[in-house]
Amino acid sequence: MIAERYLEWAETAPQHMRAEAAAALARSFIYDDLDAHSRAEVEQVLTRILDDVSLSVRCAVSETLAPSARAPHSIVLSLAQDAPDVAEPVLERSPLLGDLDLVDLVAVGGTRAQIAIAGRARLSAPVAAALAEVGCAAACEALLANKAARLTPSAIATIARRHGHDGAVRDELLARPDLPAETRQLVMRSVAEALSAFVSGCGWLSADRARRAADEACDRGAIAIAASTEDTARFVRHLAGIGQFTPTLALRSVLSGDLELFEAALSTLSGQSQARVAGFVRDSDGRGFASVYQQAGLPRSALPVFRAALAAGREIGFADEATGGQAALSRRMVERAITACEGSELDVGPLRALLRRFAAEAAREEARRNYPGEALTAQAA
Repeated sequence: MIAERYLEWAETAPQHMRAEAAAALARSFIYDDLDAHSRAEVEQVLTRILDDVSLSVRCAVSETLAPSARAPHSIVLSLAQDAPDVAEPVLERSPLLGDLDLVDLVAVGGTRAQIAIAGRARLSAPVAAALAEVGCAAACEALLANKAARLTPSAIATIARRHGHDGAVRDELLARPDLPAETRQLVMRSVAEALSAFVSGCGWLSADRARRAADEACDRGAIAIAASTEDTARFVRHLAGIGQFTPTLALRSVLSGDLELFEAALSTLSGQSQARVAGFVRDSDGRGFASVYQQAGLPRSALPVFRAALAAGREIGFADEATGGQAALSRRMVERAITACEGSELDVGPLRALLRRFAAEAAREEARRNYPGEALTAQAA
């Protein structure tokens, strides 16, 4: 009887009245003490209202049913797959949508649907992982901002790989106190690659120069990140696993006085214990160092340079207080390394060019430390 009366009346009723009636029916289903027959009839009417051509009518039902655990699951699921205006209330608030429902809705939903799910008051690890895997940048930003979301380190890393180039996502990632060093490096690499592509695309630098600048910036960043992490060996394994622990990074770490990163790299790449490697590094002129250096896969042509840099570090001290703890190259160590290239019987042309770039960088960093030049910086700004 209820269904027939509503449908007959709805044929001629204006949409604002249909919306009010639909909301009233939804409230009666949730809150009124209906008998089984009446309850079934109201559910039939609500199911029929899902076909109403007016968004405002369907929105009225969605808004009313969204927070209730007594709403019909089938109706809530249908509303969740409706137009964004209709779907958002139930996607954001309905307690009836379980993990399986939400994971499926993440996969098939658009941007607004994903954002609505990402902002739910309770968001399980499986749903968060699904959003990390397929969610758009805006949804991942909302997910990272949701303090109630259960985000695993792997989900965070996935977001960094997929959307680390996006400014808003990057800001949310870097604001997290639990951001692993590996993920921080992925974000840094994404930004560097995006900037490299932009600069070369604008014609400001050639593609090769832009790529080299990005790589060097990432190497500096990797050393800074390694200095702040408690598990340097794990960070080295991460870099090696993605092919980003290079001989250039190893040399930069030594020339920056970061023996911890260098020793962790030799240990990880050679399979030797870190204590054993540390002993070889202290006696870098010995055969043991040459052996572990070779086992780590570092180039033979650079061995004299590493030895010269380590010898200079022992003389002047690896912890250069003048750098303020930053990942800055030591000018004296770089100069000593350049001297080691002179008279070498090996082909060290590319290595010498690299060291000269290091020397220029070290000279600029030293000048900035000695002469801060606040006035110049203010004028440039």
